[in-house]
Amino acid sequence: MYRSPKTTLIGDALVRFSRTGDFQLTVSKGPGITLLSLRQDATFAEVKGAFARQGWSGPVEKAPPQLRGWFGLRDQFVRAPDQKTLRYMSGDETFLFRF
Repeated sequence: MYRSPKTTLIGDALVRFSRTGDFQLTVSKGPGITLLSLRQDATFAEVKGAFARQGWSGPVEKAPPQLRGWFGLRDQFVRAPDQKTLRYMSGDETFLFRF
């Protein structure tokens, strides 16, 4: 689940990360409908999909403000890889994952 003051999104999440810190998050709503696809390593990120509108790619430190919460997820998952529930708040955004 993703929640901000203007938006709530509930969907299926596929999370992948490697020992080297590569991270991938895909959020979908039903089969075949990808809302957001995010790929990130320690310095570079790419996001695309209907929820990301035009998409974006570039250095993480230059990410637009509306994507910074999403890019903060990488550290949360890498830090606690075996959690069954992950709750993360960034500004006025809340992310909740249950596995």
